[in-house]
Amino acid sequence: MNFYNKFYILVFGFLILDSAADELTINISGQTKEGVLSLAIYNDADAYTQSVKGEKRSEEGVFQGIESYIELKENHEFVINLPEGEYAIALFVDTNKNLKIDKNFLGIPKEQFGFSNNAMGRLSAPSFEQAKFQVKGNTSQNIQLK
Repeated sequence: MNFYNKFYILVFGFLILDSAADELTINISGQTKEGVLSLAIYNDADAYTQSVKGEKRSEEGVFQGIESYIELKENHEFVINLPEGEYAIALFVDTNKNLKIDKNFLGIPKEQFGFSNNAMGRLSAPSFEQAKFQVKGNTSQNIQLK
């Protein structure tokens, strides 16, 4: 088998692998301050729960994530390829770049945050069940920052 045949087989193999992933579009709106977007996509309920109940976002159990500086603008769009399955998203905009979501003395976040399905918990973060969604084919999540 010559070099070109091997090359075409390799490229074709990558195209097949890439086509197995579904596309998730995440639209984030309502930003009021610039900062570092810390977005985590979970496919495990326990990892999600441990992370959103903690003060710092844990890298453990994060299926995929985005950490990127975002300038102040009304809407942001991110496109990610994921395998079909159930996921939940938790995110916040870290305005002072201290790698955690700052809270006031009552435990209320001082920095903007959001969850998939725009889920909200009662006096805490929403559960994985509230935030979970299905990725099958091209899927969108529109998250309004709080």
